[in-house]
Amino acid sequence: MTLFTYLKFLPVSLLTSCFPGRIRRGWPSTRQFSIPVILLLLFSFPARAQYDYLLHKPYGKKVLGIHAMYNDLIRISDSTLRARKAEEIRKFARSHRDRALELNVDFFLVFWNAFYQPQPKELSLKQLTEQLDRATKENVDFLRARSLRALAEFYWKFEKNYERAFEQYLLLDKELATAKPGDYPETARDLMQIGEAYYYFQDYPQAITYFKKAIALPENTFNTMVINTARNTLGLCYQQENKLDSSDYYFNQVLLTPFPEAQVWKRISTGNIGTNRYLQKQYDRAIPLLETDFNGAVMENDHGCAAGAAITLADIYREKGEMEKAKTYIAHAQHYIEKAEQPDRLRLLYPVMSKWYAATGNRELSRRYVDSSVVALNRYNEKFSALKVLRAQQKVDLQKEKLQQAAIALERERKAAERNLLLLLVLLLGIGLALTYFIQKKRQLAKDLRLQKASHELEAARANLKRFTGSIQEKNRLIEELEQQLDKHSDLRLQLQQSTILTEDDWLQFRSLFEQVHGGFLHRLREKYPNFSPAEIRFISLAKLNFSTKEMATALGVSPQSIRTNWYRIRKKLDLPESMTVNDLVKTI
Repeated sequence: MTLFTYLKFLPVSLLTSCFPGRIRRGWPSTRQFSIPVILLLLFSFPARAQYDYLLHKPYGKKVLGIHAMYNDLIRISDSTLRARKAEEIRKFARSHRDRALELNVDFFLVFWNAFYQPQPKELSLKQLTEQLDRATKENVDFLRARSLRALAEFYWKFEKNYERAFEQYLLLDKELATAKPGDYPETARDLMQIGEAYYYFQDYPQAITYFKKAIALPENTFNTMVINTARNTLGLCYQQENKLDSSDYYFNQVLLTPFPEAQVWKRISTGNIGTNRYLQKQYDRAIPLLETDFNGAVMENDHGCAAGAAITLADIYREKGEMEKAKTYIAHAQHYIEKAEQPDRLRLLYPVMSKWYAATGNRELSRRYVDSSVVALNRYNEKFSALKVLRAQQKVDLQKEKLQQAAIALERERKAAERNLLLLLVLLLGIGLALTYFIQKKRQLAKDLRLQKASHELEAARANLKRFTGSIQEKNRLIEELEQQLDKHSDLRLQLQQSTILTEDDWLQFRSLFEQVHGGFLHRLREKYPNFSPAEIRFISLAKLNFSTKEMATALGVSPQSIRTNWYRIRKKLDLPESMTVNDLVKTI
């Protein structure tokens, strides 16, 4: 769970403590609060009676009251009535010459209209920018910091302009450098949100820096949800870097928090600790932790977390050989991935399903899910790469914009022709370098993915062939032991000697694996010696794997003498000298 989903777990009294956050439009439901009731509650008392306790107080002393005022305005579902109530509070503030309270109302209206009203994005961006300009001139109640945060969030959520958002976050970071947590209680929230932005782009070192700043602040009921979000995501950063001891430490810090408001994060961190145990193959320790997370997520309708825990539990139970339990959690994972509308999780589920089908003997479905895994992973990587390319392009665009602004300033001192020429050169160079870089990066990424896939397929084929040949050799050893025990029973011993380990189905599988590892060998063999019989081809193939005469005989269900006869016929057919061995022949193919 990240910053963008945790707000739904806040109690009513604290929901707006993270404002401007992602407050649900129309929350709470109008079924709970009818317009007449709202009018009775909000307009039967003058603003003085409601908000006089906010007058002329520093932000740290009235932050809960400011957010309670925002909550009152949010609860009014009718926009006309909301605007009327906001104007009443403004008049009350002006009558008491409290400019800070008046600006706080302005801030709410700009944010609410930008994020929750159906107005053009251009208008929203204009109003947010103007709000930032006002806050910069009249920086009361940390309105500049809050305006920077709101503008960054708008760029991120609605414009998808990540580089612009980072630009605002860097300015916000400078604002926070001089803020005292007691004076500005939302410091932890701002630091955590900046860290989340870096985490989203997998810049874990930068994310860790901001999360550590956030958790270093004093924890209280106001910021405990934010601080434990930062602790949990800090643990995820170290998990991604495979530093599981550090990861465990921060997950356990969540479990130690004394504030009940963070109960949901205790459940989530419990599941994340379970994932660490899974990564360490400590399955019996992982199971109860992950099941706690799964069951809690289901109860809380946290479908994404439920899907994640189910995938890991399915793989654990498969590893333990408990196929029915694994099947149940696979079904849970499919269900909650769909409910959460998070198809990216399929890249994690499909490999588990492939291994499950392989373990249950369904090779065809196992192969299909291997292919699906590759497709899902490629789709995820392409989407993430596109995001990184987009951000890089936005960075170039932002740099170009700054260069253009510098050029405009320089225009006052230089001739128009010189300025235009310089701008054109810079623009062309920037575009050329950017296009060249992105094209080469994309080609290299595609090449790396193809090489990686081919490498994985070859390694898998080698391992399967090794297991296959090992299985044949193990069967050969067992037959030898049985031969010794049945030495006195000649009829049974003869049947055992004639049994075929490498059946026709086995041969087809063997040939497929053999071709993957020794690509082209059988083709060259048939091309060079087209008159070889199937038995001779099998003989040469087993010789390529350094099987002994006795191992070949047992694998093919013939006598050692038949193997020697095969070699004799081959030598006669090819007119080979008697001194030549089968290994010498194999080397020539």
